[in-house]
Amino acid sequence: MDGYASHGGWINYVAVAPDCRKSGFGRRLMEEAESRLGALGCPKINLQIRSSNADVMEFYKSIGFSIDDVVNMGKRLDVDR
Repeated sequence: MDGYASHGGWINYVAVAPDCRKSGFGRRLMEEAESRLGALGCPKINLQIRSSNADVMEFYKSIGFSIDDVVNMGKRLDVDR
């Protein structure tokens, strides 16, 4: 899922089944999302990754993403089950 709101785009909920990883699917999904957002004039793409998900962070670094010096905050309104 991707979206764009004039100052930046967001990519959320990208997943590749475990048995299909390392096959290029994630890279192709991201290329398509970047292409669509770029066509809308999006200047920057943002995404969020759990800090414990080192493998995913390495994947995004490998395709050009870097860690921003920001703090994301949230407040749960519904307790996880």
